[in-house]
Amino acid sequence: MVKWFSLIFLWGSILTVAALGLWSCGAGSLPEEGSPDVTVFRNKCTVCHSWPHPKRHSAREWDHYLTLMETHMKNRGLPFEPQEKEIIRAYLHRNARED
Repeated sequence: MVKWFSLIFLWGSILTVAALGLWSCGAGSLPEEGSPDVTVFRNKCTVCHSWPHPKRHSAREWDHYLTLMETHMKNRGLPFEPQEKEIIRAYLHRNARED
């Protein structure tokens, strides 16, 4: 009986952590849902990973991450046009966490 309880508790814990991880990495809705800016954000920012919620970082932090992602995409041979970067940057700044 104790063994079954331990297994149930273990699997419940694993599923809870997985659900929280998915939620924090982009499951759910985004600000300005349905806008062209969100479409660009989703199309570019999910090539390699789940989309992060804009409130995850401040505008200044997003600028840093966009620079890192631009380099990462270039190294992988993925297109990232300056216009796309600016659309994403403006979207993230509008919806970023306050400093």
